[in-house]
Amino acid sequence: MKITCTTSIFLIFSLLKLHAQPLYDPNQITVMEITFAQSNWDQLLDDFYAAGNGERLLANVEINGVAFDSVGIRYRGGSTYSPTNTKNPLNIKLDYVKNQDYEGYDVLKLGNGAKDPSWLREVLSLEIARNYMEAPQANYASVYVNGNFLGLYNNVESINARFFEDRFLSNADNARFECNPTYPFDDIPLNPPFGCNVGHGAALEYLGGGIICYFDHYEMQSPTGWEDLRDLTEVLQNNPPAARTKADLDRFIWMCALNGLLANLDSYLGAGSRNYFIGKADNGRFVPCPDDLNESFARFPWTTVPQAAGPQPPLSFYTNLDPFLGANDATKPLLKTIFGNATWKRMYTAHLRTMMAEMFGSGWFGQRTEALQNLIGDEVLSDANHFYTHDEFLQNLNSTVIDFYNGEDAYGLLPLMDGRIAFLQNLPEFQAVPPVISGIAASPGQPQPGTEVTFTASVSGGGTVLLGYRGTRKDMFDLVPMFDDGAHGDGAANDGVFGAKITVQVGGVQYYIYAENSAAGLFSPQRAEFEFYEISTYGDAVINELMAANKSTVADQDGEYDDWAEIYNTTSATIDLSGWYLSDNAQLLTKWQFPAGVFLNAGAYLTVWVDDDETQAGLHTSFNLSASGESLFLVKPSGTVADQVTFGAQADDISLARCPNGTGTFVAASPTFGAENTPGCTTGTEDFFEKPEVKIFPNPASETVSILADLPGERAAELVSPIGQTLRQAKFNARLEWDISGLPAGMYFIEIDGKKRGKLLIIR
Repeated sequence: MKITCTTSIFLIFSLLKLHAQPLYDPNQITVMEITFAQSNWDQLLDDFYAAGNGERLLANVEINGVAFDSVGIRYRGGSTYSPTNTKNPLNIKLDYVKNQDYEGYDVLKLGNGAKDPSWLREVLSLEIARNYMEAPQANYASVYVNGNFLGLYNNVESINARFFEDRFLSNADNARFECNPTYPFDDIPLNPPFGCNVGHGAALEYLGGGIICYFDHYEMQSPTGWEDLRDLTEVLQNNPPAARTKADLDRFIWMCALNGLLANLDSYLGAGSRNYFIGKADNGRFVPCPDDLNESFARFPWTTVPQAAGPQPPLSFYTNLDPFLGANDATKPLLKTIFGNATWKRMYTAHLRTMMAEMFGSGWFGQRTEALQNLIGDEVLSDANHFYTHDEFLQNLNSTVIDFYNGEDAYGLLPLMDGRIAFLQNLPEFQAVPPVISGIAASPGQPQPGTEVTFTASVSGGGTVLLGYRGTRKDMFDLVPMFDDGAHGDGAANDGVFGAKITVQVGGVQYYIYAENSAAGLFSPQRAEFEFYEISTYGDAVINELMAANKSTVADQDGEYDDWAEIYNTTSATIDLSGWYLSDNAQLLTKWQFPAGVFLNAGAYLTVWVDDDETQAGLHTSFNLSASGESLFLVKPSGTVADQVTFGAQADDISLARCPNGTGTFVAASPTFGAENTPGCTTGTEDFFEKPEVKIFPNPASETVSILADLPGERAAELVSPIGQTLRQAKFNARLEWDISGLPAGMYFIEIDGKKRGKLLIIR
């Protein structure tokens, strides 16, 4: 094989991109080297910022060793930008001139660390958030300009159309808003347009029937949507019980609980509601995402606008902050709606209790803050342009530091949260005993489409039990009552077993259980609706496995690493696939047709290259799969959907496979191209997510993984490869942490006492 110089350069560049460090790896510092042609680049960027027209300065940028040219850079930030700053927030647009990206990300958002001596608030807050809701990825970046170290930055994923497509599987043209008023929070316009009410930030208040009423309070980021926003606010004000018809309410409850727990008043919770995004999902409901958390953990002083001119509150104000703040506030209709409904308020409290236990009661928070301090300590010490000293950086974890940037107190994170958790735990709502949920079951566990499935759960101490269920990730969970009356597949009446029956359609069902008494509620799994149980339907021919980010796993006959899907025959007879279809569009199910003469033998596998290249020999479709997530349909000649799978963002070289093979739920797995999925599937009798007292996190992980087991006595743990090889083993009592930095990316399993098994996805 002859390799030219150009080919060699291309191969080297490809390998660099393939093996480059992940952009947002929370356990590594991303390195960005910026080269401007102009020596007066700072003045030019200041001039562009002052002009306010979004103009960018061109530069060459290298990210973790991967080079990009013709990159557009501008300053960003509101109160953290100043022309006198040596280090200002940055917005880096990789595709400003050319179509280029880093791991699919084309816009990078860097914060300069102002208002946070600890350097932990934003990255740490977002790491907590991602355990319970869709929130941006974040880590740290060391930034060099023209060969000189500019300083350490927060590197936070941009919330844009791509983010909503990835996380919520939402069409890019759906209504989407940045909820950040265009005016300062202490300068609310008191003379709104004619026919409009006064608004208090992006508070989701109904301001009138005209869309002009909302222009100053929100920034629309989609082609249309003002009417959708107005309709949401009108329901919150005039018909709160119908809030779920316009909002995916559980997601909003999680976000509000996060703000309350972390005393984050620079949010919907505080003065001049702001710093979040909302978008309309394909199911017609709005979904939220928190943003700009650099002033969480008590850095923002005000709960209401009239306090703006007053003194900064003491530490006790934040530790004792009412978790139900806004319950009777007409300017906070979202909070008033949640707290005005007894069940929704108990759901909010259950979510808050879960975060308190997992992030703080477990000891995770203290360990994680120490780990992040150790990670960035040398960079902070070397950062001559930082707003605080290295000593202040170290002290702010345990002690109050006077903020050089605005002269206010930055309270120590650990004493703040120790006091906050103690205060919350002593409130009646958190001392109330919630129900106990156990024995969750679905029968049949692997149904065919159209089959009635009975869901049961044993519940003690709860008067009301609800089943939340949906067909795919694009749907919103429906809530139906479960009964202990002997007539809903629940066994005998009044035996503590509750049941409900639903008909499961193609694709299966995702579900959870919620139970409450008059004082408290509980979810199972406790992170529902963000996490859930799942069963999958199956028919004669099914989608058995797919890969939407094939970088190096398997190549087609032309040596190309393309997307692929595997079809499996679950029957004992040959199936003629002639005239069947594959599609990624529910509105166009006949997108690509299997040619005549394609037969699938009993128990056999057929791989189709989903690569948008029908010119190649073999089975190659007219479309490809999106690594950011979408749906794939297998359709019969009659137009009936035989099988479907809806998936979110996919990791490189990790497949989505039915486990158990042919009939089970789709899970991230080690790929088994054209073969049985069993080697990549769990074989244990129990799963971590069925046991609320056992948790592994983070998951996915890259450097370390922690195991929590709230079980009596000493436990034995093993980390097992997909082929059954034991890679790590240890005994522990309550908590165990493993270094996994040397293991290849892929699916692994963690076993406790040889029977409780959970999946662990390692990414690189």
